[in-house]
Amino acid sequence: MPSEEHEIPLDMFRKEPGLVVPLLEGAGIDLPEFTEVTHTSAECTDSKPRVYTADGAFVLRNGTENVLAVVLERQHVRDPDKVWTWPVYQATVRARLKCPTMLLVLCPTDAMARYYAGPIETGYPGDRMTPVVVGPSRVPWVVDPVQARALPGLAVLSAKAHGDDDHRVLDALMAALDVVTSDDRAFYYDYVLAGRSPAARKYLEDLMSVGTYQWQSDFARKYVSIGREEGREEGREEGREEGREEGVAASVLRILDKRGLTVSDDVRDRVLSCRDLDSLNSWLDRALDLDRAEDLFD
Repeated sequence: MPSEEHEIPLDMFRKEPGLVVPLLEGAGIDLPEFTEVTHTSAECTDSKPRVYTADGAFVLRNGTENVLAVVLERQHVRDPDKVWTWPVYQATVRARLKCPTMLLVLCPTDAMARYYAGPIETGYPGDRMTPVVVGPSRVPWVVDPVQARALPGLAVLSAKAHGDDDHRVLDALMAALDVVTSDDRAFYYDYVLAGRSPAARKYLEDLMSVGTYQWQSDFARKYVSIGREEGREEGREEGREEGREEGVAASVLRILDKRGLTVSDDVRDRVLSCRDLDSLNSWLDRALDLDRAEDLFD
């Protein structure tokens, strides 16, 4: 049973909730503007229980000792609720494993990574949770075939992030694909190929022997092949090069629409007015996995 020493001060706050204000100010806390101090539930559980589930969680051990836990999140869209749920993930895993815990966030674009970078204020000044946010520019470069075979997943991420800039990462990707299953090989290849520049695409396709590889991803096979064929058909019908360009431009917008992304008038006009076939083909590939239509031109 709680003692009077415990209960009496609490009773004063129940009667005068405004007492928190001078105590906080006396402690040097800069309070936000407010108009009222009132009671709220002291229960620290949801009235409607929720299951908070991260995308993955891992623990580093030294023998039998847990030395570091990592909560993994893959974030494709801007979600302001994450500043509230991510601290729950970290705290819950930390309490369960009883070791230091961090949150690792993987973003498909650097623009998305910048959105999530920085500390999350959790209450008391200086009490912050700072996720480790990784966009393409922070993905390690894997150019050594030995390393690629040892960590094929990292080689795939490297090729996805840096394949347009250094063909050595594409060479390393081939080494990685040698040691994964045939199903994984197909999906990994499709994943890297989507969004590549024309030069990187040609280099990668040459490595795989042009004409012998078929896209395995249903989405990619359906919409990319449709887009390229529409471009060819329109070019034949109109008998001029810009027919192909218009067909591919239409396919870019079609993919964005099929994926449920909002396409602004500025994006639509820029795509439809483009007459550079290499740019259009690059946008066609990029449309497969971007988060916002505006990221098409990054």
